[in-house]
Amino acid sequence: MTLLRTAAVPAPSPPPHLGERSPFRAPPAAAGEAIGRVTGALPPWLRGRLVRTAPARFRVGSWQAAHWFDGLGMLYAFTIGEGGVRFRHRDLESETARALAEGRRDMPGFATPMQRGLWRRLRQPIPTMSDNTNVNVIPRGEGLAALTETSRQLLVDPATLAVTAEQHWQDSLGPLAGTAHPVFDRERGVWMDVCSVLGARPALVVIEHDPAGRSRREVARWSSPRLPYVHSFAVTEHTVVVVAHPLTVSPAGLLFSNRGFIEHFRWDGGPIRLLVIDRATGAIRTLTAPTGFVFHVVDAFEDERGLTLDALTYDDASVIDTLQDAPLASGGFAAMPRALRYHLPWHGDGASVEPFHREGFEFPTVDRRAAGPRRFTWGTRLRSDGERLMATVVAVDGATGSERRHAEEGWVFGEPVFVGRPGGTEEGDGVLLTVGSHSREDRSLLRVLDARSLAVLAGVEVEVPLPLGFHGGFVPEVAAARRLPLT
Repeated sequence: MTLLRTAAVPAPSPPPHLGERSPFRAPPAAAGEAIGRVTGALPPWLRGRLVRTAPARFRVGSWQAAHWFDGLGMLYAFTIGEGGVRFRHRDLESETARALAEGRRDMPGFATPMQRGLWRRLRQPIPTMSDNTNVNVIPRGEGLAALTETSRQLLVDPATLAVTAEQHWQDSLGPLAGTAHPVFDRERGVWMDVCSVLGARPALVVIEHDPAGRSRREVARWSSPRLPYVHSFAVTEHTVVVVAHPLTVSPAGLLFSNRGFIEHFRWDGGPIRLLVIDRATGAIRTLTAPTGFVFHVVDAFEDERGLTLDALTYDDASVIDTLQDAPLASGGFAAMPRALRYHLPWHGDGASVEPFHREGFEFPTVDRRAAGPRRFTWGTRLRSDGERLMATVVAVDGATGSERRHAEEGWVFGEPVFVGRPGGTEEGDGVLLTVGSHSREDRSLLRVLDARSLAVLAGVEVEVPLPLGFHGGFVPEVAAARRLPLT
């Protein structure tokens, strides 16, 4: 008698994910520190701490992030002192990370779905918001605050990068889902943000608060049955400008759902609405512009003719899909916005639009010591050749229309952070700090560039892979003692 034997079928392997490839690989350990190897000459005045956050862990057990924005966060810092540069990293100690480690998937991601049974959804139609604060980090009181785009913020010890508490506001405004791009008004000494109320009375609420305060003040409120996705906004002396593009959500659609947050939004292709909000009175004026989608506002200023707003504008919101885990993990990348200038007259309801530069970029920054209109804008242009990601740091001169570039073979640089030279009075007098991940090896580089020429001044290398992240800032040594905002 012959027995028919069938070969064992191997279990399917999980799909590839971002954490397996550069520049999205994270350090293998949850925390660590090292002494950076310095080449070149660091400016003697450059003393302080560059602090950044990034999505870092894209798989925990059977859970896998569906989008770059959903990777579990980590914090890292380069501390520059008289004796050299010390590097430290630490995985973000969030409730979201603890839940996934325990096998629970009951908090919504940006685009990654939850797993909640029907009874759980009926009992809790609005899930607990995520505290995976992997988008930005800013000063808050005596420490730092790590931010994402929900109502939750985590307070962080700047020396150890450990989470010390969750931010709790002592006012009557209730839970507000803020942006991860609050703006610090240096003249008035307040932080400003544009927050979403995702409840029975949907609204965008402009708030402000003291740097160390626990009480927010409402500046203005714009109510609408459908709210736009707001990633960043602009502040001038007298106004707040919000780009209300036609990617919108009805908060009622979030109820009982297991889908990722952004999956509830709908693109209708209509015009952009530009909300011009008077900071003194709360009055709101709406202007329209051709359709488009904006992650990052670059700059804004006002003069006797009206407001000028520079923004990096995509044709539509499909860029969000290109940043999903699968296309990025396979080497694809297609995020190239147009650099557009919107002219908003003081009277009328239409905005005119023109390019402010011939080619787009991302992660924009300016020298905020200078009053507008500012001449220089810096950013990073990311491209893919289908297999690998490449990055070029750019310095755009608005006066001449020229552009300077910095790229290095094998390195993928992220957001440039401008740090002004103490005592400098000319715009752009300072350096850019940008962190690069090596495309083939597990090492990373803090590159220090002259801000105006992009000449290489110094580098600080660590034998640690760092994932490409989004935002952060520099705390000067003297500012850290005075609890001042990041540059």
